[in-house]
Amino acid sequence: MIMPLRMELPKRNQACKLRRECADEITEELHRNFAEIAPRALNILSDLAENAESESVRLGATRDLLDRAEFRPVDRHEIVKEKSVEELNAQLVSLVGDDGAEMLISAFRSRKSITGPELAG
Repeated sequence: MIMPLRMELPKRNQACKLRRECADEITEELHRNFAEIAPRALNILSDLAENAESESVRLGATRDLLDRAEFRPVDRHEIVKEKSVEELNAQLVSLVGDDGAEMLISAFRSRKSITGPELAG
């Protein structure tokens, strides 16, 4: 038997009110449940990344693992802290050394292309 709409609204409002009142407890319980299953899920993802027959499944699992470890590609829309020229130069030197930094800056200024072996040598 279909109940009249006026009977259903109070029940829906009560459910919404109860959900709002218990939101913190619900969230905590969900976090506990996910914390319990996370190690198994990680093992499954790791197994898929290494052993799946499908290359696309291995790639997807690998991406998911990296994503969850917060190794995400840089989003071009992210706001990046602006650095001074000195800070950028110091960062470049720390990555490729003094000679590599000098070579890269020189190539950038002349628009010359440089390959990896040139930087290593």
